[in-house]
Amino acid sequence: MKLAIVEDEVILAMALTLMLEDWGHQVVGTADSETSALALFQATQPDAVVMDVRLGRKDSGLRAANLIRSLGDVPIVFCTAYADTPSIQAEVRDIGNAHLVGKPVDEDQFEYLLRSIDLRRHKMATDSSVVSRLTQALQPASNDL
Repeated sequence: MKLAIVEDEVILAMALTLMLEDWGHQVVGTADSETSALALFQATQPDAVVMDVRLGRKDSGLRAANLIRSLGDVPIVFCTAYADTPSIQAEVRDIGNAHLVGKPVDEDQFEYLLRSIDLRRHKMATDSSVVSRLTQALQPASNDL
């Protein structure tokens, strides 16, 4: 699965990249701000985004997620030390198609979540392909009827 990472801590972004690549994912790039997150998303069209809630002093992963959401419904996985904060949980729910993983990251839980997202993505692609083939099969061969 193609993943974009939005994390302002360079060491954490590198660690996430290594971990995700070890699991067989392709990291298409990293970003450390709202602006660079949006540019990365537009340039790479990832299958999912792994994002921190807090990005530096003034940027917010939640705002970046809403900007990304305006361009597409790609799954967003927030990795944050604030996963137990009710207001953060509510904001993540409001974004839609978003998930919350606490820091420090439970690697088994995180890998399971990403595998589930990837399976759902493949199922939706397969379902869409089947519907397309059925629609084509139901079309009359000619307009001479």
